[in-house]
Amino acid sequence: MMVMMTACGNEDKEAVQKQNPEQTVDNAETDKSQTEEVNAETDKDQTEEVNTETKEAGNPNKNVASDSTVKKADFQSIIPGEWGIKLPSNFPVTKGKYLTAIASSTQNKASFTFYNTDKQLEINDPKIKKTGQLVGQLVITQYENEKAASEEIDQTVFKDGEAVELGHGITGYQDGGAGSLFTSWNEGRWAIIARSTTEKSEESLATAKETVEFLETHMMPIPKKHGHLHIDAKHTGSLAAWQKQNFVYRLTDFGDNTLNWLVTFK
Repeated sequence: MMVMMTACGNEDKEAVQKQNPEQTVDNAETDKSQTEEVNAETDKDQTEEVNTETKEAGNPNKNVASDSTVKKADFQSIIPGEWGIKLPSNFPVTKGKYLTAIASSTQNKASFTFYNTDKQLEINDPKIKKTGQLVGQLVITQYENEKAASEEIDQTVFKDGEAVELGHGITGYQDGGAGSLFTSWNEGRWAIIARSTTEKSEESLATAKETVEFLETHMMPIPKKHGHLHIDAKHTGSLAAWQKQNFVYRLTDFGDNTLNWLVTFK
């Protein structure tokens, strides 16, 4: 019974082909075209999917790619080329933050107000003051000659006051006045003072000893010819200034990060 149905089907097909052979050819061509179009569309879709997957695999984080287009802050670009000064490339940066600055230079002065920001911002970007956290200030001033620069630096050789041992063979001298207690000493060409209030006089000595300990394993820049460092026990008035020929460097407002910044300079 199934054979009879198949035979009938073949006879009908052959009859149709005999009656209209051109239509049969047209149908075949149409089927071929449709098949090629479907295959072409399928290949196109598959190719687009592969390309899309490849792009996404190579760039899984669009935000990171976007951030990478922002230039790292170029602090050296602020320094006049004729000065021959090269800034450190390893300034301290808070983990998870970026370091940038509001900066400017004139014929005899270059100034930087450093900020930590959540995103990399170029120097002097308007968003720095709105979103950044103040780190501290660096000012480099060019003087007429070495003598004029030298006059800006405290060159005291400390020997007056009550002698106290600071460790590592260093002797300091304590003196008080105007509600403050100072522990002062010299290291190389540096005059160093640690300050506290008289109400918490023990903090002056403790701060001095901590500073001496830190400087045993970290090197300050070598002044030419002098430098001075003030470390406040509460870090509110800490500062460093040192001379390099006819230039004077000043670090201010770095708080408890003053020493970490100072030792990045040579």
